[in-house]
Amino acid sequence: MNEETRTNTEADSQNADQEWQDIAELESLRRENEELRSEVRHRDARESIVTGLRNAGAISPDLLYGTIRPEIEFDEAGKAANADGLIADLRRKYPDQFTSARPAEAIDAGAGTQRQPQPLSKDALGRMSPDEIRRLDWADVREALSRR
Repeated sequence: MNEETRTNTEADSQNADQEWQDIAELESLRRENEELRSEVRHRDARESIVTGLRNAGAISPDLLYGTIRPEIEFDEAGKAANADGLIADLRRKYPDQFTSARPAEAIDAGAGTQRQPQPLSKDALGRMSPDEIRRLDWADVREALSRR
C-alpha cells in the first residue's frame, strides 16, 4: 500500500466516523424534538381540560385531570380530541366532584358587624350635643346643613 492510499483510507475512515456521529446527533435531536412536542401537547391539553372541568363545576379540576391523563387522545393538530367525552365520563363517574352552583366570587364577611351611620339631617344635628357634633365628619355636616 502506498502512502497516498493509506492517507485516503484514513480520511475515509475519519469521514465515516464523522458521519456516524452526525447521524447519532441528528437522531438524538429528533428524539428531543419529539419529547418537547409531546410535552407541549400535554400542557395545552391540560390547560384546555382543566378549564373545561372548572366550567363544568369541578371542585378539584387538577386532581380530576390526573385521573384522565393517560386516556387523552390527540388529533393531527395536537389538540385533545376526546376532552369533552372525558369530562362527561368524569361527571358520570364522580358526580360528587362537581357542583351545579358556583361559589360566590366574594362575600362581605364583615357585613352587619359595624353600625351603619345614619344619614345626617338638620333635625338629627339639632338633637346632638356639641361634643357629638365635634366628632362628626365636617363634610357631612356641611352637606346636611345645605340641604333644604
